[in-house]
Amino acid sequence: MRLRVPGPGLRALVLGVAVVVAACSAGTAPGWTFGPIASAAPAAAAASSGPSPIATTAASTVASPEPSPGDTPVPTPRPPDPGQPGFVAGTQAAPRIVDVGVTDLLLFDPTVISVQQGETITFRISNAGQATHEFKVGPMQDVFDDIPGTPEVADITPNSVKTITYTFTDTGPYAFACHAPGHYENGMFGFVNVIPAKPWIGTKAHPRMIVVQMDDHLEFVPTDISVTPGETILFVLPNVGVSLTHEFQVGPADRVALDQADGQIVVEADKIEPLHVDFLTYTFGSVGPYAFACHEPGHYAAGMKGVIDLTP
Repeated sequence: MRLRVPGPGLRALVLGVAVVVAACSAGTAPGWTFGPIASAAPAAAAASSGPSPIATTAASTVASPEPSPGDTPVPTPRPPDPGQPGFVAGTQAAPRIVDVGVTDLLLFDPTVISVQQGETITFRISNAGQATHEFKVGPMQDVFDDIPGTPEVADITPNSVKTITYTFTDTGPYAFACHAPGHYENGMFGFVNVIPAKPWIGTKAHPRMIVVQMDDHLEFVPTDISVTPGETILFVLPNVGVSLTHEFQVGPADRVALDQADGQIVVEADKIEPLHVDFLTYTFGSVGPYAFACHEPGHYAAGMKGVIDLTP
């Protein structure tokens, strides 16, 4: 089970930057392999099916320009995701660039990235803080277990930009993480949601990923999810809000409504802090109804719940 750092502790991390820098800046670039290495899966995670990635890295250092008085930051438009108008898939000859930020909060931004199956992505990791980070990407099991040989770029020092290119040949699940001392334990990891070439049914060995987002408006997105009876789903749960902590319970609708999480029939990911992401795996039975909800004080009453549609 992953350790958790309570909300106030997260803020206190910024004040301890000097300690973090000293603790985690001694990493060296790893050797490369081009196939996943088998390992024991995390407690809440299922094994990946093991694609053969193509991975390369590059690095550069960028200066931090001094803002002029009165400057107003202009947000950079986010490129379209798979399925959106204007989307262009990356190829090995012309990878699609995806920007990832790292800060002294010891978190990634964003925590969930969508790609098309078979697509080649160049992750461009920018460090605007004072701590040194790394970026490891690949099958979720290997990334979370920090298996040697999993593609990574190390020593992402302050005010630097480094890149790593990866081809997502399979449906996953895939993830990325920083394993500098204490960073992963604080929640410095994220997920790659692969949009498959054709529909498929998740199994315990190869769960299908569904992303359920939560925010400060006390709502889930989406609120209606379709699964196949008997299917195993990996729920990825980003909290994109900045002030409220949430939880995610899933199971039979009547038990979820009564907040009867027991870790077996009703499973939950608890205390998902702002800007963090969490996950859980759930195997559905053949008969519903099923539902999901947040039972943080006042959240369920405000409508923070959703339904699972079992579709044969």
